[in-house]
Amino acid sequence: MKKLTLLFSSLLLLLGLTACGGSKERDAGEAKGKTIEASIEDARYILSDRDGGEPIDGEEADGGILLIDILIKNVSDASVDVFPEMSMQLYDGDSQMDPVTNVNHALGIERESNTSVGVDKQKTMTVMFDVEKDKEYEINILPQSSDYEAEVEDVNIPLDTGEYNESLESLMIPEKALTAYIETIYFDKDNSDYEKYISADKNSLQDDAQKSFKKMMDMTVSKSISNDDAEKHYESFKQSSAEKDEIEVTVTGNSGEKAIVNVEYEALAYDDITEKMRDYKEDYRDNNDFDPDKENEYALKKFDSILDEIDAKNGSREIEVEMKQKDGKWAIDDSGLEATKRLNQVFAEGAVR
Repeated sequence: MKKLTLLFSSLLLLLGLTACGGSKERDAGEAKGKTIEASIEDARYILSDRDGGEPIDGEEADGGILLIDILIKNVSDASVDVFPEMSMQLYDGDSQMDPVTNVNHALGIERESNTSVGVDKQKTMTVMFDVEKDKEYEINILPQSSDYEAEVEDVNIPLDTGEYNESLESLMIPEKALTAYIETIYFDKDNSDYEKYISADKNSLQDDAQKSFKKMMDMTVSKSISNDDAEKHYESFKQSSAEKDEIEVTVTGNSGEKAIVNVEYEALAYDDITEKMRDYKEDYRDNNDFDPDKENEYALKKFDSILDEIDAKNGSREIEVEMKQKDGKWAIDDSGLEATKRLNQVFAEGAVR
């Protein structure tokens, strides 16, 4: 009798362990059916200005758009089709939610165009849902079989959004990165976020900015000033910009690999500098013989005073910057908008408009 009781207890323990094992597999974001097997490969929050993307504090956000890569394996005897935007729904208890489809194309989110999965083949497909933070859902997937007489079975994958909070909190990192970029390159400020988040040669960018400033000064005095003079006056310009310029950086889109960041600004303007330089040249001309070289020399000596006299001017057109992420750091993507050139024009040349 003792042996029988022991055997019965062992069987119960084995069944319990087996049940735990099955539960764990389900909790891991997997589901198995007669038609397909499906599992969550990866997921991350994104921000899209095409779907009401607004500035958020990732640590305090209630949730957002979760991009989910799902591995689909065909275990049936016929090829199947899975259409992420039609075959997949999100279940919150009895509530059903459809996928998010309207996102900014500039984020470069690629979607699988070939929806067919062959027999014994597998394919990764991407779907997006608007979810709440720290909440459990189920993703229902109903495939379509090429065998119209075959019995098709759907599957439900458990989804715990709490596992992806880190990606939600990182959505605003491009804001910190671009702020550090502007403050470091154009204001000569020490911002530790530059080394932490930016992948770009600081010295090279600062040299380019100084060249842009020299270009502005050459136009202002209608001649080429020396490199030494350019460097000296640029130091004054950066110091005054650091004190007077204002920037507001906002992330409007972030796929985790690409980001769209807008910069609203007030900056020292070329027009104001030119007007003040002209006043000083006329002042010299009124009190001395006509000598353009000496007029320019006199006005340049007043450059620091000019910077004291003018205020930063509001830019009516914000700067849109596309950024790309690699190995945890961000860089400006100039392939489309030429944002680096535009930033130089505003913050080094004073092209405020």
